[in-house]
Amino acid sequence: MIETIEGLMTEQEFLQHFEKEIQSFSKEVVLIKLNIDDFETVNRFYGEHVGDQVIQKIAKTLDENLRESDLVCRTHKDEFMVMMLETPRETGHLLIEEIRTFCDEHTIFAGDKDLKVRFSAGLSSFPQNGKTTEELLATVDEALKKAKSKGKNQTIVAASRIWVERKLCITREKELRLSQLAGKLNKTESGLLREGLEDLLKKYDA
Repeated sequence: MIETIEGLMTEQEFLQHFEKEIQSFSKEVVLIKLNIDDFETVNRFYGEHVGDQVIQKIAKTLDENLRESDLVCRTHKDEFMVMMLETPRETGHLLIEEIRTFCDEHTIFAGDKDLKVRFSAGLSSFPQNGKTTEELLATVDEALKKAKSKGKNQTIVAASRIWVERKLCITREKELRLSQLAGKLNKTESGLLREGLEDLLKKYDA
């Protein structure tokens, strides 16, 4: 099994850098852990030399598709971590989903075969999911385990300790009016709804 991959940080370097970033308490930081799906099957059927090539090609795919400011390390044979500095969790989710979708839609040439290689990912963010390295590692591990248990080949975002998702049913007419108003004011629909909720709470002094 390949031990090191040129160009990637070691796990120790990665965690030291991560610790330094969150100590500032002034920036959003996204932490992603991803794991190649069914990697042991690749090793068993095609051999470790093919498995090594798969690992190297996933590493290359991450390196070539992430931003220059994003940091990557390999934590355990078929597992990687990504750190996105000054990045909202929604943006981090979109970026890793672009890469996951790319892998899902293309094959990897390893050995003498074209292989379909997919991965699952968990995402947590500072400060929404914790304010220490230990808390954030625990939440990203939990999100990754959930992605695996729910069928693999997907990204799960850890539940925020600050934000709560609420379902809202409205008529199609009101949805259209909300969309038109959002465009007119150059605001998001969700932002307008939160603004309305704030006014409602103030009105009833709640």
